[in-house]
Amino acid sequence: MNLLEGVKVIDFTHAYAGPFCTLNLADFGAEVIKIERIEGDVSRGWGPFKNNYSGYYSSFNRGKKSITLNIKSEEGKKIIFDLVKDADIVCSNFKAGTLENYGIGYEQMKEIKPDIIYASISGFGDSGVLSKFAAYDNVVQAMSGIMDLTGFPEGDPTKIGPAIGDSYTGLMLLLGITTAYYNKLETGKGQKVEVTMLGSLIQMATNPILEYTAFGKIISRMGNMNAHYAPCDVYKVKDGYVSIAVKNDKMWKEFCNVLNGPDIHSDQKFKDNEARIKNNLELKEIIEDSFTEKTRNEVVEKLEKIGIPVASVQNIQEAFENPHLKARDMIIELNDPGLGKIKLVGNPIKLSENPPAIKISSPLLGEHTEDILTKMGFTVEEVQNLRSKKVV
Repeated sequence: MNLLEGVKVIDFTHAYAGPFCTLNLADFGAEVIKIERIEGDVSRGWGPFKNNYSGYYSSFNRGKKSITLNIKSEEGKKIIFDLVKDADIVCSNFKAGTLENYGIGYEQMKEIKPDIIYASISGFGDSGVLSKFAAYDNVVQAMSGIMDLTGFPEGDPTKIGPAIGDSYTGLMLLLGITTAYYNKLETGKGQKVEVTMLGSLIQMATNPILEYTAFGKIISRMGNMNAHYAPCDVYKVKDGYVSIAVKNDKMWKEFCNVLNGPDIHSDQKFKDNEARIKNNLELKEIIEDSFTEKTRNEVVEKLEKIGIPVASVQNIQEAFENPHLKARDMIIELNDPGLGKIKLVGNPIKLSENPPAIKISSPLLGEHTEDILTKMGFTVEEVQNLRSKKVV
């Protein structure tokens, strides 16, 4: 049995952050009914495309059911309330106040279903001076300080490559939902769960914020170096780069034994961690000179043998084809109705008794509209009438 079998989710999410959250609910067996605009989730128009179909959409919406609905219409709102009557969870990542303006916000849904869990992602929340503004990952990375922490001192502030503001916030909403659902099972009470992108990314910057609040120190971008120990950086080798972390003096001694070059273990400029941090740039040159004729695999093999944390810097192809990921069911193959055969990333949450159901493809636009409505009591003729009026 899937862990969340019998749990019904009404999903108003679109784009990335919200669908990433509800994807995880669907993976563990929840019935996720995705409410799409007549023209579809905006991400259906985002690349990459295969067979003129969005791979982006398919990546974040597998295992869900799609119903198209005009949520501004009175008939559309009635259908929504009918769906909510026997639902457990409602999810949204519209700008704060959007569903409320349509008359289908938390207060209205709570009247229909008092124990509903109403989960909301937005950029800035439903209170505060920024509450009316929409947010995008790059904007929130800039506002949270993370962009200023990323990159090299002599370069421009840099966003983290993947849309961490979306994915991490989606995970925070998932955590909020599961916590609220557990409380509902214990008490019978529903509640509103609210997560913001800005709040989630500020949480990720805990250590630099502590440096500021405790010591008045402002940490800015410093490349791949670490503010608290050295050597910890990315180093150029013969065929690419390796990432190395030497976190204490015992590791440092072992590390020095594998370097081809001067005896730097006894050098006063590197005698302890504080000295190594101070002379980090010089230390990096020495390490790279030592490894200049070594390949990534050679360096990794040498350092792994002595217990030094190390990895080669891999491109996406190398990372995705890692046999370890395949062994962990992190690489899945689906026969998607729009894309055909496609490989996607699996779910990293592994439960021994309730593994995720990760091999259900994403829905075509409105694929389940008629099925959902007829199960609610609509006749085929009534569904056709709703289509003619562009309610569905």
